[in-house]
Amino acid sequence: MSSLSPHDRDTLLAELRTRTTSPGFHFLALEHLQRLNTIESDGAPIVSLFMELTPEMRVGDAWEIAFKDLKARALSHTGSNGHTRAVEAEIGRIEDSLRGGLPRTGRGLAVYACRDLGLFEQFGVATALPNEVYVDRRVYVRPLARVRDEHDRFVIALVSAHKTRFFFSQIGLVEEVYALDGQELFVTDFASKDQRQDMKAELKKAQAQRSAHALGLIARTLDARHVICACAADMESAFTDALDQPTREKLAASFACEINATVAEVAEKAEPVQREVEAREEMETIAKVRELIPTRAVTGLDATLDMLNQQRVMTLLVNDDLRIPGGIDTTSGMLTTQTDGTYEATGGRILPQDDLFELMLERALEQGASLELVRSEAARAALQTLGPTAALLRY
Repeated sequence: MSSLSPHDRDTLLAELRTRTTSPGFHFLALEHLQRLNTIESDGAPIVSLFMELTPEMRVGDAWEIAFKDLKARALSHTGSNGHTRAVEAEIGRIEDSLRGGLPRTGRGLAVYACRDLGLFEQFGVATALPNEVYVDRRVYVRPLARVRDEHDRFVIALVSAHKTRFFFSQIGLVEEVYALDGQELFVTDFASKDQRQDMKAELKKAQAQRSAHALGLIARTLDARHVICACAADMESAFTDALDQPTREKLAASFACEINATVAEVAEKAEPVQREVEAREEMETIAKVRELIPTRAVTGLDATLDMLNQQRVMTLLVNDDLRIPGGIDTTSGMLTTQTDGTYEATGGRILPQDDLFELMLERALEQGASLELVRSEAARAALQTLGPTAALLRY
């Protein structure tokens, strides 16, 4: 089986390293969210700011008007806790950064800042984020978790004999990350027509196999959840047969696209396919929950909370439209649907919380669980029959 040469492999990996570490590349891995979710301050406030950066917001002073409103909201959150000056300083750091230059691409911006923790992180994301700001002792990760879940990491491959092109996508933004040229056919005048056809077939097979090898490396490096391909019909069998097992399991769909399409055209062709894949995955996850009840899955808010408190959740499913108040037991840290009084198991005082689902997402990330924020109409209806939330369990 033909595979990438050591030189081609090293070139590909070097290119991916360069791209994924550049400021303009939109790559949001689960590890990013898990790391952010562990950041906590003992005293100084952490500012979590989210802002829409659509083309309209980039014109003139539109973004500055929105930022001014966010600043006012941030300061109103400080109340009488004595953090007004610290919040003003953090907002000033963010504003200075934006005046130094808005992110080149992307339609949304997330910034986390706390000077005392040495924290200043900025994420450009493919889709618009609502203009929101939070001031707390912890970072607020839900908007980024929502973006990552809704716009899963896809690798797109356009495969042909002359060239294979690879793209990274989080719906709404597609970036070309690598191109693999095919080998040219050189024959003498003495080669017969049949011999030339055989040579062409061998080169196509070799290019299909090299492309499959490259796709595996790219999907693994970019933490792709799904792979979709537009492959020349006479190469498709050789290409799929050459995929390694992990990449083959991620191969979610095929679609039609010209090999020389612009990046914008690739994005347009791929988007409906990606949305179908994600909606299908939501339904498949809910079906898996039904299948594994009661040994390896639970449904309903109380049962899911219990499993989170026991750190047994492997995948948390949540209807992302809902907000439900709840509380934290100040003695054990357990989550509860109670909003006041004492927690029966420990006698601890209940600290009320506005959004129990936000706390559930945080706990799931802390425990290394994956998130399935349900959005498609069919999946929401299916989840509703089970409860507003459900979980697949580790054991």
